[in-house]
Amino acid sequence: MCKMKKIRPIILMLLVLLQLTSCEDEFQKDSIPESKAPPIIESVSEAREDTPVTQGVLEGTYIIRGENLASLISIEFNGFQAGFNPALLTDNIAFVTVPLDAPYVDQPNVLRLENSIGVTEYDFSLLTIEGFTEETVDGVKMVTLQGGDFTETSSVTFVSGTEEEGNLVELPATILSVSQTEVVVEVPSGVEQAFIYLETSRGAVAQSDSYGFSYSIYIDSLHPDWSTSEWGGTHDLASTEVALGEFSIRSTREGWSGLSFLAPNIPFDEYDAITVSVYGTGAPGDTVQIALNDFDGAQTVQPIELIPGEWNKVVIPLSDFYPNGGMPDTIFRMDFQESSNTGMAQYIFYIDDFGFL
Repeated sequence: MCKMKKIRPIILMLLVLLQLTSCEDEFQKDSIPESKAPPIIESVSEAREDTPVTQGVLEGTYIIRGENLASLISIEFNGFQAGFNPALLTDNIAFVTVPLDAPYVDQPNVLRLENSIGVTEYDFSLLTIEGFTEETVDGVKMVTLQGGDFTETSSVTFVSGTEEEGNLVELPATILSVSQTEVVVEVPSGVEQAFIYLETSRGAVAQSDSYGFSYSIYIDSLHPDWSTSEWGGTHDLASTEVALGEFSIRSTREGWSGLSFLAPNIPFDEYDAITVSVYGTGAPGDTVQIALNDFDGAQTVQPIELIPGEWNKVVIPLSDFYPNGGMPDTIFRMDFQESSNTGMAQYIFYIDDFGFL
């Protein structure tokens, strides 16, 4: 249902032409065919599959079918002007892309067409996923999707892999609550990395950024191929102070001491970034430094802040560790070194949901 599908050749050609266009005020007005009657909208379809919808996704391309469309001078979504290519207009078909900045919450949900004779309006709402947050409540891992207009959400699916590679997995999520701007779902069991697809009863499907990890290092337990070491402190791999799930890692450190994660030679160019959640227990301004491969010239440019009493989730591009080049072939070690430089005898912080993106 949610996987990518092949685009019909004629639709692909028109989509390419559409991408080469700019706003409608850049063509000559005297090239517009003479209007004989106001425009009429009979249907709107998502362009890739040419399926009828009554809700669109920001930056999605749509086919408007009707009458008197060749003479259009304006297309608006909720009062926001959309660019279109008049060369692709016919009397019965218009192609248009929903602008990224079109409003979608608390709106009249109106697609408005205008030619020199008159205007027509069509019931058409907009959808987008701006982002998501994660939490665990009473042992249940949940994701809150943020954006809108989610009012008519019908399903949420976690999708990983691809049909072409033969590893496509589509796991439906249990929807816990729906509002205009948020949808809360229970994460299906076994999901580590996936894209989240939200579908509405009006035919629209929005996709989130990647959820989870391409490669997990610690989710409730340490990856079985990894091990830990340390200097100047102790650690517990099954602490119950968690960001998500059941367990986290408690790291008790002396100043400038560290906790090491020893890896089985992970190819450096196989992943884009690392992400980790850290929790502070000390003073504002306490920090921890991450280094790759035994501090061999590869440390985080800025130490990660340990916010007292809060989980701080960070994403660090791997390229940031080597701003001047010289990337290694593999990653064999990561160190979390206490770096507050305040002279305390002991620092305690927690690590959770750690892995590669």
